[in-house]
Amino acid sequence: MQPHPQPPFLSDLVTGTSGAVAAIQVSPEGLVTGTSPGISRDDADKWAALMAALGAVSARSVDVAGELTSGGFPWGHSVIEDRFGQTLTLVGAPDQSMLAVVGEKGADLGEIVGRMIELADQGLPAPVAV
Repeated sequence: MQPHPQPPFLSDLVTGTSGAVAAIQVSPEGLVTGTSPGISRDDADKWAALMAALGAVSARSVDVAGELTSGGFPWGHSVIEDRFGQTLTLVGAPDQSMLAVVGEKGADLGEIVGRMIELADQGLPAPVAV
């Protein structure tokens, strides 16, 4: 099975951010639109399902907590840390797509989140049909 497309901006995000291990972009519909090199198609599809679920939880939390986010956009960023200290950081883009980056233990989350938000604010490349 062929891997998902590997757009240069995701590879650059991983190689240009200390502590970043892997990255993925998911469309607003929860479909994988690109990954950094080294992510299998099966793993990318599992990430996409997780990201879609977390996106739905985030969107519903706005209904519960109120419109407290900037611009009324429900998804900002989230960081999940595993028991080994690795992180999964998710950032939403204005087009409703999402980015996720896995960081190694001790990674600078400020740098990772900052780079992800920068990318999202610049406008992510259009999703590629797979």
